[in-house]
Amino acid sequence: MKQWALLKPGWQKLILYLIVLGVIVFLAAVLQWFVVRQFSVHLAEIQNEQLQYEVQELSSSITERYAAWQAELKELSSSLGRDMLNQGTRQYPEGFKRESGAFYVLDEQYQVMVGLDNREMKSAVQQIKWLQNGCAVSSFATEDHQPAQYIACRIQGAQMGGFMVRTVDADMLSGIIKSKPVNQHETLFYNDQFKVVASRNTPDINRTDITGVTRRLLEGNTGVIEDDGEKHGIGFSRIGEEALYISVQDVSQDTTQRISSFRKQLWMVMALILFILWAMLVQFRKRIVKDAIVNNQVRDQRRDEDMRQQQDTYYLPLMQTIEQQLQELQEQTSRLTGGDDLKLLGFYHDLANRFEAASSQGKGASHEELEYFRELNENFIQGRLRQESSLGELLMGVRGLRDELEVKMHDNSGISFTDMNDVLSESLKWANRSLNMKNIQVILRQEPVPSIAAQAPMLYKTIQGLLENAVQAMDQVEELAENQERSRTGSRSKRKSQVLKVSSRLEEGEIIIIIEDTGGGIDDKMRWSYFQPDYSQNSQEYTFSLYHMDAYLKTIGGRLKLRNTDQGLQAIVRLRR
Repeated sequence: MKQWALLKPGWQKLILYLIVLGVIVFLAAVLQWFVVRQFSVHLAEIQNEQLQYEVQELSSSITERYAAWQAELKELSSSLGRDMLNQGTRQYPEGFKRESGAFYVLDEQYQVMVGLDNREMKSAVQQIKWLQNGCAVSSFATEDHQPAQYIACRIQGAQMGGFMVRTVDADMLSGIIKSKPVNQHETLFYNDQFKVVASRNTPDINRTDITGVTRRLLEGNTGVIEDDGEKHGIGFSRIGEEALYISVQDVSQDTTQRISSFRKQLWMVMALILFILWAMLVQFRKRIVKDAIVNNQVRDQRRDEDMRQQQDTYYLPLMQTIEQQLQELQEQTSRLTGGDDLKLLGFYHDLANRFEAASSQGKGASHEELEYFRELNENFIQGRLRQESSLGELLMGVRGLRDELEVKMHDNSGISFTDMNDVLSESLKWANRSLNMKNIQVILRQEPVPSIAAQAPMLYKTIQGLLENAVQAMDQVEELAENQERSRTGSRSKRKSQVLKVSSRLEEGEIIIIIEDTGGGIDDKMRWSYFQPDYSQNSQEYTFSLYHMDAYLKTIGGRLKLRNTDQGLQAIVRLRR
């Protein structure tokens, strides 16, 4: 933690961003792995279902096809086969060959009476000697290096016993495979000797495959198995006492390609989502920081307003009352010292001198009375001097108490006793320095007004803001008049002098400050908008906007009112004494 604290804030921020980015990438990789795995499992399930479905379809097709072949052979044996057996002819009648494969008529000794003499056919038919009535299917034999199977039906109703046989060759079985529209699967039919008896590809036929797949296949297993990373659907179709084994292999790369394509698309989507989330987080963070700053500003402003409200509620009335009482006490003390009361000094001394002059002339008071008047005069003078000294000390104490109170108010809350006439004078000096006052005539009228307890900088900003608004309004009116005059005459006219009136007066319980200009006034319909927080364009570095002027004056019990005159605007500020 100490090493972390020693890092620069920029490095701390970079490390935190890298950690967050690493965690997000790790979570994205885990999510991508999980989604791709689920997708692969889903595709594998679909592939297994397709393989199983195709095996079942092929098994059903084999059963149906053998049933059709056997029914057709049985029908032929009961009609055409019986006639051939009775006639003993070896000639083929018209339409005898129905589809691929060959037909034969045999007698009881399995001698071919109709059809080509075929030794493999005889050996295959001998395998079903037990056949008494109906039809049966033999096992596979090799005929002309090709696997062949025979369906034999006993001929009923003939003069002599015999059989009618048809050959089921590889072409007939391969036709079952080729009739399926699915081409991405490699389908093979096996007999019980691991030999391929049917395939889409002719070179595969009669090939012997002894693999893990065929071993499990000939063991009678069904379903989907995997060998060397390749999936095989296996099954069989029972044909009488024989069985035809089915192997369906998915040789296409569609599944792998789909998983790879899905992974790429998923990465692209996740990268886009991460970018959007990152942008949203950055904007969200900026918004949070901005909201935090705004909230802090609002909180500080509310705290200041609460403090000013408390000052207005508790401190300002008390301070104003104390200041007024101190001022009255100072005035009373000033009246008690000096003035006409000093004329009494020496009155008794002069009276004693007149009595003494009258006594020397034989009339007037006695010597004791003269001494009494002189002593009374001396006592009056000493008492009066002591009174003057006490009153002087009291006056100095009142002044010191007033100064100390003002210092403490200014230190604790920024409040001081402010003379509004000084505020007006200094604000006009500021306007002459900072604003364009060349063609503006200033009329200042001030009456003696008492000081008020308030924050002097806030009062200065308020008065200076009103002066700035007045000067700007008069400049705009003058420029508009010049443009109109120039458009009419084509020459620039001399600017007319504008008038700015600033006055202060004292009314009962209030101090009135009036700032009047000749800037054309304001729109009464927009009066409400002028006092909104977002309306003013002032930078507020040196002055207040109308909104802040009104807000501050309300905290000290004051009011701001705007009134249109014949030539401009009159801003009236009312302050509580």
